[in-house]
Amino acid sequence: MSTDRKLGRTLVLALATVLGLGCGAGRASADSADYQVGPGDVLEVAFYAGGEKQEEFTGTISTAGTITSPLLGEIKVAGMTTYEVAKSMTAMLAKDFFVNPQVLVSVKDYAGQVFVMGAVNKPGAYAYQEGLTAMRACLLAGGFTQYASLRRVKISRVVDGKSKTTIYDLDKVSKGTGDDPVLVKGDRVDVPKRGF
Repeated sequence: MSTDRKLGRTLVLALATVLGLGCGAGRASADSADYQVGPGDVLEVAFYAGGEKQEEFTGTISTAGTITSPLLGEIKVAGMTTYEVAKSMTAMLAKDFFVNPQVLVSVKDYAGQVFVMGAVNKPGAYAYQEGLTAMRACLLAGGFTQYASLRRVKISRVVDGKSKTTIYDLDKVSKGTGDDPVLVKGDRVDVPKRGF
């Protein structure tokens, strides 16, 4: 790799860090760098060449797993991380459009989310990842408040268009004596407060 190319990459990565873009940056969780984008996710993409922004757009990933990009057209991105999407787009732009282009990709809105509510320190929506469990989702939400009742945690899930709620004992999970339920996209974990 040439010195100019290394310098350009370093500057773009520094800019991405300052702006909070690229390499999986997003609002959902600390583990977003491993998040694989999918249908319904909204991506923010910026193309740079010659040190200047050439193009910027926001696009929603289709049910077919593609996003439509200026200059590049329809691109298959489902199942890739934001880093992989950026790398793929960079290669396409370098081939046909720009000398030493850089692409920054971030997830603006996650379609694949789980929701953690109730007696946790940071309730809200978090990026779904394959194998995410109820306990891990609660830890992503900052852990439990001092008033949390781990014995009656509700997990709500839509099955065949109807909401189904199941109660789990995460106290047993924390002691290693119970199974930690695996979540699916769209699940809602509700940690109740202890009754006094």
